[in-house]
Amino acid sequence: MITALLFPLLFSGVRFSSLNLQMSSNLKLSDTALQVADTGIQHALAVIPSGYNFNYTSTTEVVPLTAHPTLTGFSYRVTAINTAGGVQAILTSTATGPNNSATKVVTAYVSRGTYGLGATSLPGSTAAATETNFSGTSFSINGTDQCGAAPAVPGIAVTDSELQTEITNNTTSDGGLASNQMNLVTGAGGSPSVSKVAPMEQSVTEMANAYLCVILTCTGGVPPDVDCTQPSDTVLCGQNYTGETWGTSITPQITQIKGNAQISGNVTGYGVLIVDGALDIAGTFEFHGLVIARGDIQVQIAGNAGIYGSLMLGESVTYDPQVELDVRGNATIRYNSCDLAAADGWVRLPKLAKLVAWHEKLN
Repeated sequence: MITALLFPLLFSGVRFSSLNLQMSSNLKLSDTALQVADTGIQHALAVIPSGYNFNYTSTTEVVPLTAHPTLTGFSYRVTAINTAGGVQAILTSTATGPNNSATKVVTAYVSRGTYGLGATSLPGSTAAATETNFSGTSFSINGTDQCGAAPAVPGIAVTDSELQTEITNNTTSDGGLASNQMNLVTGAGGSPSVSKVAPMEQSVTEMANAYLCVILTCTGGVPPDVDCTQPSDTVLCGQNYTGETWGTSITPQITQIKGNAQISGNVTGYGVLIVDGALDIAGTFEFHGLVIARGDIQVQIAGNAGIYGSLMLGESVTYDPQVELDVRGNATIRYNSCDLAAADGWVRLPKLAKLVAWHEKLN
């Protein structure tokens, strides 16, 4: 009789314990799925091109169905839609667990944040068509914002994984950084700060042409490949330059050099410098703002040359001349968001997608 009375209690206890284990397992899967959904948001932020506004529809797939790299059985998918005016975008990340055992949905709001540039940027350049050379141990490429107004950016930003590997593989046989040069390229991500970033919405040439269309006075005529009604402020022919001033901190300007240029003396400048040819910088050169090299993209920076803002090299091509970046001597390339203000005032610089807020979407 006592056994008969205790048996139902024992059965109930075992069943309750089993339910607790099942509830605990479901809760664990649910929590993990929520974290995976957040991973999808972070993934989307990394692949959204740097640009201006957003241009998404409800069917835009930012990240296709993707397996979580470390959690077997978990996957996520991210779609996007614009808010009014395209100033912000709404991301929806849907995560599922093994055999659809758990589903979580996260909604995130993103806007445009800091400039999508490194201290040195090679957007669109590939390892096969790009040559780099770093000489000595006195140069510096620094992505920490000199004016302290923005987060650190990569010392060197690339869009090609193979080029990133080539620069950081600890050998100079293909132009990479040597072991004693790694700490000379600093910024976001540690040292060496060479990071793969999302591509830009515009090409370097399109961006350069936009700058050449916004200034009112002209000394050299509208470049034939630029479709605009306003020529550039100053158009210089390729030659040797020394003892010149291309803009000041109070009156920055857009300067274009057509053809190869050698800067060997005391030259200073503020604003935007566009070089349509090989650029050889030596002597005492100090430029504050955005330097764009395109065309015959061979850039050698040596001596006491300093670029404070950002250096951008045009997209590489599959034929000669290749993109060549040669940094040596006491050359300094230092990211400075404040010195980029004039460039952003003339033509909006591309900006990275920035997370504003997110929340779990409940059914």
